[in-house]
Amino acid sequence: MQKIAAYLLERRDDMEWPEARATEANRLKTQVESWLRSKGASSIGSTGSYQPPDGSAGTFKIQEAADGERTLWALDLQEDTTGGRRFLASLSIIAGRDTVSVYITLETGWMTTQVMPVSLDPRCPKIVRDLIRLPGRWFHGASLLNEAKSITGFDAGETLVHEIQYADRSVPILAISNRYGELALPDLDRTLGHDLVGLANVCILDEDASWALTDALGRDWCCYHGAVRLYWPRFALSQDRFQHPLWTAERLRSREGDLEETRELFRRQLRGLLFRASALSVTRPREIDEIRDAHNRRGFTELRQQATSLAAFEALADSYATENDQLCQELTLARGQIEGLQEQVRTLEGDKLALRAHLTAKGSAEDVKAEGEIAPGGDECEVESTEPTSGETRFYKKVHAAPTHDIMEHVNDCGHNRWQPSSKGDKARKGIAKLEGRSDWQSLHHCGTCTGGGMWKVRW
Repeated sequence: MQKIAAYLLERRDDMEWPEARATEANRLKTQVESWLRSKGASSIGSTGSYQPPDGSAGTFKIQEAADGERTLWALDLQEDTTGGRRFLASLSIIAGRDTVSVYITLETGWMTTQVMPVSLDPRCPKIVRDLIRLPGRWFHGASLLNEAKSITGFDAGETLVHEIQYADRSVPILAISNRYGELALPDLDRTLGHDLVGLANVCILDEDASWALTDALGRDWCCYHGAVRLYWPRFALSQDRFQHPLWTAERLRSREGDLEETRELFRRQLRGLLFRASALSVTRPREIDEIRDAHNRRGFTELRQQATSLAAFEALADSYATENDQLCQELTLARGQIEGLQEQVRTLEGDKLALRAHLTAKGSAEDVKAEGEIAPGGDECEVESTEPTSGETRFYKKVHAAPTHDIMEHVNDCGHNRWQPSSKGDKARKGIAKLEGRSDWQSLHHCGTCTGGGMWKVRW
């Protein structure tokens, strides 16, 4: 079986008291049981069956364990299709020492042993969306999990910049920009928000928010004019920009065919990318095994106490307990090694994506095109930002006003001839200097004809 996705949802607010954690765990258990009934389970016991809509044979098993105030409720589902495919889903609700967590994994493969490829198109389970929509905040590590949300205005864009640059951020941010109020592909915000909830925070930017990102992060890290950009955790301006892929509106619309078909292709591509990353990098909560191990040890101790008069059994039990403790230590060590390897694989996946984006930008990614995916890139990321050269003339247009400077965009000549020396325009000067990273121009003129923010001509 191949693990294809993993989710971790954590409740932290007001979870200091055991009673609060127990209440929340029971509330989540009730939600999951309701979801299980909606799948066709007529009754909820330790085992049972259900009939999925596609005609598969579905079975489930529920296990419970406790270690003092800590509890574990685990649900395992198995669906076998008539075509020989098997799908497994595991959901654990953990009332831990100071949090209540939900850990979900998805796996798939063949019912029998055979060397044969398995086509993958994973989807977000409905229970994930149901849980995210419950009142209260969900976290994954240091990041707050959200449904798709609109980022409106320059100030909100600056807030998003801080979130992107937050060193401890643990989930990706998918930024979807628009141009003149339109997205590059129809309903892209709604559909990607539906697909990626619980794995990435989807943010829909208006034009002012997009300019806030450009102003703070620079042109190499921008997301505007209908582009879509994926900002992985551990973002830094010093990184290769291809590690955080950008799809421009032109790139998204360049594929032949209906735009809705392109959207569905892009949805599948991003689902695959994010699901693969989660399968490799979302860590199984240690308390799952701690609670189970403690529960099993307690049960074994109780059994041994009932058999103290049987010397032979007691000796055998002591030997078993010693061996079991050793195996538990070895298992803990192995889990740590697996987590380290998963982190290495996640890094390699990111490096591979960056390399593929580089090849695409250079026009050499035939392997990417052959897979039918929409390769990252576009006009904005295929041309490297270059500093002005001595004697060069450039034109700039104001696109937004920040408190201390104007946000300027490098544009073509407006074609007018009324260029006027300007002793004012301090905010425009600061904006040009911020955009280019220098202010040693020879002359700066303002167009006396252009309106709507003004046009500036700079000779470097």
